[in-house]
Amino acid sequence: MKIYQLIAVTFLSLALCACKHCTTTETAQTLTTLHIPNSELQRFEYTEPHMGMLFYIIFYLDDKDRADHIAEMAFERVEQLNTIMSDYIPNSELNHLTDAPKGSEIPLSDDLFEVLSISKKLYKASNGAFDPTMGPLTHLWRQCRKAGTLPSPEEVKEALSHTGCEKLILNKKRKTAILKEDKMQLDLGGIGKGFTSDKIIEFLRQHGVESAMVAASGDIAVSNPPPGKEGWTIQVETFTESEDDPDAGNYIIYLNNEAISTSGDVNQFIEIDGKRYSHIIDSKTGSFLTHRVGCTIIHKHAVYSDALATIACIKGEKEALRFLKKKYPEAKVRLAWIDESEQKHYFTAPNFPTPLEWED
Repeated sequence: MKIYQLIAVTFLSLALCACKHCTTTETAQTLTTLHIPNSELQRFEYTEPHMGMLFYIIFYLDDKDRADHIAEMAFERVEQLNTIMSDYIPNSELNHLTDAPKGSEIPLSDDLFEVLSISKKLYKASNGAFDPTMGPLTHLWRQCRKAGTLPSPEEVKEALSHTGCEKLILNKKRKTAILKEDKMQLDLGGIGKGFTSDKIIEFLRQHGVESAMVAASGDIAVSNPPPGKEGWTIQVETFTESEDDPDAGNYIIYLNNEAISTSGDVNQFIEIDGKRYSHIIDSKTGSFLTHRVGCTIIHKHAVYSDALATIACIKGEKEALRFLKKKYPEAKVRLAWIDESEQKHYFTAPNFPTPLEWED
């Protein structure tokens, strides 16, 4: 999922793709835990490239030197998590597990054990739609995207045979993992950015920052509102394909102590032989999605908003709504899809925030 830009002093824009999108600003509340008057708080914005995209961190504090130091440490934490979870970095902790001989019990860091544990829960809840063992398929499709060709049915079948989260065994007491088969590969691309966003919000709180926003492509996590504001201002673009799109820039909400993620195929897709394929892989068929769908999820935690938005796209609009209502009723969902006649449709759940009204 993604690449994004700051588009104004008060806005950070993220639009849906498999990439995703949203935007930000601020909210109200005195930062009593810091005992700093609102009048003394300043807004600080920082951007660095990590995980193949730009990471944005915005927060309020009363001292620039301290803010710069905290931001530096926060980005160090982002890079630490990247070296734990990345399947691109050869010596990452994730790849160390993947490269271990079949059946080896490998001790894991707290972070990797936690994100894999959440992934297994999502795998079970989604009936396999979310699967962290999809590495063989994502690696195959990366190669095909570069070449501009589809993999053969035999290649897909071979890759699928090495997936399945039941083959990943976690021991909670010892915090270890075992991969039961050879040629397995793990991929946390559908959850890692949300997990990281949560961890950075947690890190900032531990360092006395109570009002913050972290944006990693289409995943945004926020803590308390900015001083004197009702909320961090988020621009939701669930399925915006151009500036002329009716959805472009019109759905703006406040977000407080929550996370928002959008997933879909607006920007990340390929066309082969005249057919459009999303970057999202269906774990059942092993193929790129071909139905046009986008989903925005709001949840208390970015690790869940990130994964649930992807799951919703895989399941399709009708099944996604049934799944979320049954398994994750606390999630707030906005869905958009294009039918066979190229008509766009929207569904916004009753608990999803209504758009703010702005005066001209």
